[in-house]
Amino acid sequence: MRFLFLMVWLYALSASHSVNANEQTCISCHKDQVEDWQRSDHFHAMETATLQNVLGNFDNQTLDYQGQQARFYTDNEKLMITMPDLDGKLTNYPVLYTFGYQPLQQYMFDMGKGKIQLFPFAWDSRTKQQGGQRWFVLHPEQKKHDLFHWSQMGQNWNHMCADCHSTDFKKQFNLKTNEFNSTFSAMNVSCNACHGDTKQHVSWANGDTNIKDKGFTIDITKKTPLFIRQPDGSMKSAQPLKDSQQVQVCATCHARRSQLVDRTEPHNFLKEFQPSLITPELYHVDGQVWDEDYVWGSFEQSKMFAAGVTCSNCHNPHSGKLKLPANQTCTQCHTSEVFDTPKHHGHKVDTTGSQCVDCHMPATTYMQVDARRDHSFRVPRPDLTLKTQAPNACNSCHQNKTPQWAVKNIKAWHPDSKHMGSEHFSLAFHAADNRLPNNSAMLTKIAQSKEFPDIIRASALSRLAASTDNNAIVAIVRAVKENEILKRQAAITAAMPYEISQRWRMINTLLDDEHLAIRSEAARALAAMLVEPFPAGLNETDTQRLNNGLNEYKQIQAYQAERGFSHTNLGNLALEINKPEQAKEHYLTAIRVENIFIPSYVNLADLYRTQGDEKAAKNILQQGLKINPEAADLHYSLAMSYIRTKDKNTALPHLAKAASFATNNANYSYTYALLLQDMGQMEHALTALQKAFQLAPNNPDVSYSLMQLFVKQKNYQQAYRFAKHLEGLVPGNPQIQKMVKQIETMMSLNP
Repeated sequence: MRFLFLMVWLYALSASHSVNANEQTCISCHKDQVEDWQRSDHFHAMETATLQNVLGNFDNQTLDYQGQQARFYTDNEKLMITMPDLDGKLTNYPVLYTFGYQPLQQYMFDMGKGKIQLFPFAWDSRTKQQGGQRWFVLHPEQKKHDLFHWSQMGQNWNHMCADCHSTDFKKQFNLKTNEFNSTFSAMNVSCNACHGDTKQHVSWANGDTNIKDKGFTIDITKKTPLFIRQPDGSMKSAQPLKDSQQVQVCATCHARRSQLVDRTEPHNFLKEFQPSLITPELYHVDGQVWDEDYVWGSFEQSKMFAAGVTCSNCHNPHSGKLKLPANQTCTQCHTSEVFDTPKHHGHKVDTTGSQCVDCHMPATTYMQVDARRDHSFRVPRPDLTLKTQAPNACNSCHQNKTPQWAVKNIKAWHPDSKHMGSEHFSLAFHAADNRLPNNSAMLTKIAQSKEFPDIIRASALSRLAASTDNNAIVAIVRAVKENEILKRQAAITAAMPYEISQRWRMINTLLDDEHLAIRSEAARALAAMLVEPFPAGLNETDTQRLNNGLNEYKQIQAYQAERGFSHTNLGNLALEINKPEQAKEHYLTAIRVENIFIPSYVNLADLYRTQGDEKAAKNILQQGLKINPEAADLHYSLAMSYIRTKDKNTALPHLAKAASFATNNANYSYTYALLLQDMGQMEHALTALQKAFQLAPNNPDVSYSLMQLFVKQKNYQQAYRFAKHLEGLVPGNPQIQKMVKQIETMMSLNP
């Protein structure tokens, strides 16, 4: 009777959801886990778009989009969306798949040649009380030349989404025909996605005594026990720690990373992917998430990760939900008597601020409605905000208060805090990112200190690329020998500014690294050793090692052949090994494959310039500007081309546009100011220089130019201000000290 009930239940389940034969096999022994999974975001990661699966209202709804009305409706139970095509003509698109579930659901359509794209709209699946149950435009600011426009690769499922939202995904892009033939074994995140091929496990369950360890190559179910607070305040595991690959398995999707090949095993994170470090483009200077960083990068920074805590200590691994409600998640280890009290958190119970996550896991909202929490579990540090401008949890909530106010209150609650006012790696990162003095010594100390997490040590090392001194050299050489993959990855970045033969001596052993990302990147960094006069210094074995790594590098780029950056990377490599015609072909292919990728135009124009063909350089840059007239890099490069041909009048408006469109690029404003000065437009030059100074106050060239300009205007007070600032940026420089004294003299003569 039980068997008959199970078969009926399975049939009903299969009729309404995408449960394949593998999951049906799992249900026979793991019913509770499968039921949990069916309630998870993983289960709903991607489904066929049917009336049963969509959350959005397709009952002839409309939404303003690009001055027209998008429409969401059904046609004979087929879900449809009407929107303007690339020419602005209203076009009907069948909805192919749903994508995601909570707090929003997206939808996809077939753009032809196997290219699956995301519509620019999403359904807000939150409750009406939360502001949901509505259609909205995800990226309303995006134009046709922008990466995240619905027609571009930033919204392409095959490249951007499928590997994590489906199982056993194979991309299979054909460069010659410019089409995808992508496949998957399950449309959503199935059992196999995390547990791998379950055939041996099923055989073990059926009694095959020749199979050991339950048939899993790696058992990711092993998890860390709970931790108990010790009298000295430290945390100790209740049971001995066990090895677990769980974090690595989760990281293959829950991390900001580059994919090198189609994935094979669920746990091969550091073999098939290249993780991102803590860089200014992705994280705040103190390691808090800024861009969409997907948990791993922040969790790697945490004391919890260092202690052995894994994802399933807090989350049910099958439903993805928290195992315990609210603060109970934390107090299963951190005793409620000590931590879940106003004495600790300083707020009334059951109000905002009394929840552990409010202070230790601040949320950042992405895609307009999707609030995701930082998993570094950091102590709020408003004192660091004062020094680095990094956000803090206190002022993120109390926006009408100052960091000083937050510091005062925390000190009142915790007068003996070992955190407030203590040293932090963000001070070194801030110094490096802003070119402050002595940042190299600060970074080197962090890179070589075991007190910091691996990802922080590696991120400090990568920033040493801007400091080619003895401190950096020692740190690089030591990192290459260490058993820390992230530091070995960072060592390659840090070694790049050095002359190629020295670079070879520092990192050539990485050509034999067990990790594909390390071998291939090391080979790319050392490619110039194949060009005269260096080949004479390479023996046959070393030449082969280098070529093997470069072949792997080329294969990685081929895997990403649907993107312009892959062909541009190949073009840059060809240029470095003195094959300019190959480089030209790669750049042209990049433009053909993804014509909005601006570096391909810039690099090709530079190649034409080196070949003495300034006309061709101008033509390719103008071709790019037809695709994207707001591309600051193209305007800047075109301006430089006109300057080289002595046409400063034509160069000037392009430099103006470069500075205008690249609002955070100090160099463009600075170069624009220099040309304005050259053309006698001093007031406009001053405005541009002041903008450059606002963007890069620690750039000595900008301060020097401002000082000189104010001297010419006989505004000695302002000249002295920038001279003293410059003296602080370049301490001990006798030439600058002499200029300071000269300005002081002029000030005394012109009171």
